[in-house]
Amino acid sequence: MKSNKPKMNIWQKGFYLISFIVLIGAFVYLGTKSYASESKMTDSEKFTLEFGAPQNNLFKYKKNSEILETLNTGSALIFMGFPENTWTSYYADLLNEVAIKENIKEIYFYNFYNDRRNDNYYYENIVNYLASYITILDDDTKNLYSPTFLIVKDGQVLYFDNETSIMNGESTIKDYWTSEKRNLKSEEIRNAIRVYKGNLS
Repeated sequence: MKSNKPKMNIWQKGFYLISFIVLIGAFVYLGTKSYASESKMTDSEKFTLEFGAPQNNLFKYKKNSEILETLNTGSALIFMGFPENTWTSYYADLLNEVAIKENIKEIYFYNFYNDRRNDNYYYENIVNYLASYITILDDDTKNLYSPTFLIVKDGQVLYFDNETSIMNGESTIKDYWTSEKRNLKSEEIRNAIRVYKGNLS
């Protein structure tokens, strides 16, 4: 028994083939355009996108190896955390505000989220370097927690703060960061930066 289903002629086949090629080309173009747009994004723009920080923020993304090298021999303001932690955005805003007023040019930013999950070489060494400062849990587990801020000069830690890194639902951001507490923390960071710059002893 013959099928009554009409057969596509050569023009129909050609039309569908061209349409398919155009569709694939559009996907490739849009994907490339999106990647190019992200590639052109500055560190401050990327930080704004991830944390909602002001456009004029000072944060510069650094690799784990660069952070470890800075801890050993360098000098920098280092902010560590990840956007999944809501306390990090608030601290970043406070820190950025103080740093701008103190004429700091950049703040190193290290997102350790994946490194902590994988416990890789660089993360392990960063944790060991900061062992006397970081929070140690009851089971003797040593880890970085978000947010953490420190100031290093010539490989020496001048200031370390992870005050809000382990809150465990004890308080909301709004309740914790009262105007008075924000002002006190701003002054604390300001003095630490001035010591770093050599303006205070």
